[in-house]
Amino acid sequence: MDRKGFTLVEVILVISILGIFFLISPLKASSALSYRERKELSTFKKDIDYARNRAIVESCMYSVFLNFDKNYYIVKKHDRVEIVLKKYEFKSGLKLINTKNLGNQISFGYSGTPSKAGTVFLEDRKGKKIKITIVPVTGKVNIYIDD
Repeated sequence: MDRKGFTLVEVILVISILGIFFLISPLKASSALSYRERKELSTFKKDIDYARNRAIVESCMYSVFLNFDKNYYIVKKHDRVEIVLKKYEFKSGLKLINTKNLGNQISFGYSGTPSKAGTVFLEDRKGKKIKITIVPVTGKVNIYIDD
């Protein structure tokens, strides 16, 4: 018997496999973006914690300066002169929106206590709201993501 064509089952099987393949590709791309955003958010939290911990260890003031217009932050040490330790620009889609009670700077005193407690508001590329709170007295940093 000579076969010159494909059966209907073979055609449906090939189209199904190709459909599944093309559906998986965009899912991986979107999850990679959210992974990068989570990574940047984690870096931001770690840098705030770093400033607080170094203030305790070195008994000097540290601060995290927030630039909302250009979407970056700077970690500074305040000794005799102001030393910039790190500048980090958000590139994955996170956007610094504003703060409540903090102004544009999160400062930690000699004992690691924040000069002001408050909240930093961010937004991801999909418009999801993110809040980072600085707790009074302890300076603990918490992240809240609105779903």
